[in-house]
Amino acid sequence: MSHGSLKAVVTAVVGNGIVTTAKFIGFFFSGSSALLAEAVHSLADTMNQALLWLGIVRSGRQADSEHQLGYGQERYFWNLVSAVTIFFVGCAYTISHAVEQLKHGHTPEISLLAFVIIGIAFIVEGYSFFVAMIEFRRQAKEAGATFWQYFRETRDPTTLAVLVEDSAAMLGLTFALLGMLLSAYTGSAVFDGIAAILIGILMGCLAFYLASSNRKFLLNHSDDGLNRSAKAVWTAMPTVQNVHHVRSVVLSPEKSLLVAEVELREEALFANMTPEEVQHAVRFMDRLNNIRRELEYKASPNQTNQVANNDLIYIEFVLPEVNIQAEKE
Repeated sequence: MSHGSLKAVVTAVVGNGIVTTAKFIGFFFSGSSALLAEAVHSLADTMNQALLWLGIVRSGRQADSEHQLGYGQERYFWNLVSAVTIFFVGCAYTISHAVEQLKHGHTPEISLLAFVIIGIAFIVEGYSFFVAMIEFRRQAKEAGATFWQYFRETRDPTTLAVLVEDSAAMLGLTFALLGMLLSAYTGSAVFDGIAAILIGILMGCLAFYLASSNRKFLLNHSDDGLNRSAKAVWTAMPTVQNVHHVRSVVLSPEKSLLVAEVELREEALFANMTPEEVQHAVRFMDRLNNIRRELEYKASPNQTNQVANNDLIYIEFVLPEVNIQAEKE
């Protein structure tokens, strides 16, 4: 588990919790749709980041008999759940409420208190954004990637989610501030309502982005960097003839599973062997291949000849210890 990711999430949860309470108080006194939209936005972010926290904790559990490759993908699952939460709690409710307010011609009573709360929210959420940005840049530097490369390719959804959400929060606050200022200046609720709708649309876009970025890791996404690196290193080795079928699956931000078929050079295998020893070695390898095929066949519940097309079976042979005592003349 990344301590920096956890720090970014905890900072965001605490900050958004404070800001959510303040925004709801501001809405209670002003009736501003934009301020309500921002309160719901912050509430959705708080719930989301609490789910991110839960994902970090649960993904750190050790592998067991039911989950033999560990629980790393829990982080992606809870990020996906949080995206759905943002969409329904934030986007859908905010837009429907703003439309109703516009239909009934409700005019908010925007006072100085509402603008003070927006200002406090800018400070708190700006600090949360600052912490997430520092952690994200640190992770990018450790990965040897530029900021935008890491933004596109990162396997850690947690810090990225906090960074994106805080960026959206700052933009949402800007919409709310402009809508409230125009409504206070003109006395029309239209600008306040439009700002609320824009914040709702912003949350919908955020939810779609978070859902799509986590969905791929729940669908056996390959670790392309690991594939390229392994194939390049193995191909350059003098003992390797060719590398076939390099496959990988991302299990967590820190771990991937790699399976490959590597063809070795004959001269590397049979160097310094007599013709008789080579024949023995060839017979030995043929026997291993027969055993491997039999194991693959028996491993399938259907026991068909199409096992390789349906199941990715990895078998590691552990050879028995053979003690050969030379005969003494």
